[in-house]
Amino acid sequence: MVSQRQLKIVLIGVSLVAGALLFFLFNPSGQFFFPKCPIHDHLGIYCSGCGSQRAIHDLLHLRIYDAVSHNLLLIPALITIAIELSMRFFYPHKKSIFYYKYTPLIVLGIIVIFMILRNIDQSPFNWLAP
Repeated sequence: MVSQRQLKIVLIGVSLVAGALLFFLFNPSGQFFFPKCPIHDHLGIYCSGCGSQRAIHDLLHLRIYDAVSHNLLLIPALITIAIELSMRFFYPHKKSIFYYKYTPLIVLGIIVIFMILRNIDQSPFNWLAP
């Protein structure tokens, strides 16, 4: 008998592999079925997530420099998510890093500051734009 936890783990694993395969095989910048950023399309500014799809594609092809040039914030975010998921899996009774009162505010502050800085059209900030 399969438990609900095991089923969730299998579904998450299959989804991650399918998503990774999709991003590995297809370049998001040239395919119509990858969604475009609605903030950039409607407002003309780069959000904190702009360039993430291309960065994931580059990471899967081991092009680290290209991934960083598309979205500098993606790699630390992926590392944080991986640490958080592994902590929840291997140590379910330990406190999450997001449990602490100010952690979500700090993360939100980082995201907002990154979004502001990547939209400044002056050196050195213009290299943050995808």
